[in-house]
Amino acid sequence: MIDLLFKTLSDLKEPAIIWRLFIPFLASIILVSLMGYGLFSLFLVSDFITQNPMVAEVNTWTTQAEQSIGAVPFIGAILLWIVTTVMAIVAGVLAFLLGSYLLLLFAMIITGFMTDSLVKVIHDKHYPNVDYVGHGSTLGMLWKMLKYGLLLVLLFLLTIPIMFIPLVNIIWFWLLGFMFFRYSLVLDVGQVILPEPMFNDVKGFGNWTPTLSLGSLFLLSTLPVLGLFIPVLAVIALAHHYFDHLSTMPKLAK
Repeated sequence: MIDLLFKTLSDLKEPAIIWRLFIPFLASIILVSLMGYGLFSLFLVSDFITQNPMVAEVNTWTTQAEQSIGAVPFIGAILLWIVTTVMAIVAGVLAFLLGSYLLLLFAMIITGFMTDSLVKVIHDKHYPNVDYVGHGSTLGMLWKMLKYGLLLVLLFLLTIPIMFIPLVNIIWFWLLGFMFFRYSLVLDVGQVILPEPMFNDVKGFGNWTPTLSLGSLFLLSTLPVLGLFIPVLAVIALAHHYFDHLSTMPKLAK
């Protein structure tokens, strides 16, 4: 993993990489400025969420819990203040993650249009003797991403009560975002470089080198602005990994 990340960062000195690195940054800033966070805010306060029986039940339970804690003699008010403060901090962290995901999603979409050219830059510089053919189609890839994304949305809706558990909700929300991030990047880059049988062998979460590398990059995406550069770095990292793998099996590359 460390070697893969080092290779990725070493490529940032290349002019062909640098100017591509800033395209998602500039485009995402413009798109987010135009769209804002209104659509996400509207979704969170829509009837679909606010009138959901499960959400209403959780709200009732929360109110009862606050009343019970506040009724504790002597320390009830202090405990209630601590619980309220913790919940406010957790809510702030979740809102921050949501904003980071919005920026990252825009950057991923824009980077997707540059995947082929980024892969070619890495190939021509580091792996000129490795042939690659890829597989699949763009429409097929988009359909797979859409299905996976909808599955994660459904999983999120089914696990809404988890969002009311401090710390657990942050970890779960981060994990859902990482699952989509990893799936999309692996599918995008893998489809450009690897033949389908080989891709099916290396695409799983159990392939720890790319999984841990992408996990490290995804963690960095929560930092302000940095998330706009992460998809490009992820494409570079995966390109190195897949070309390294492909170079060990030259017969399968033909």
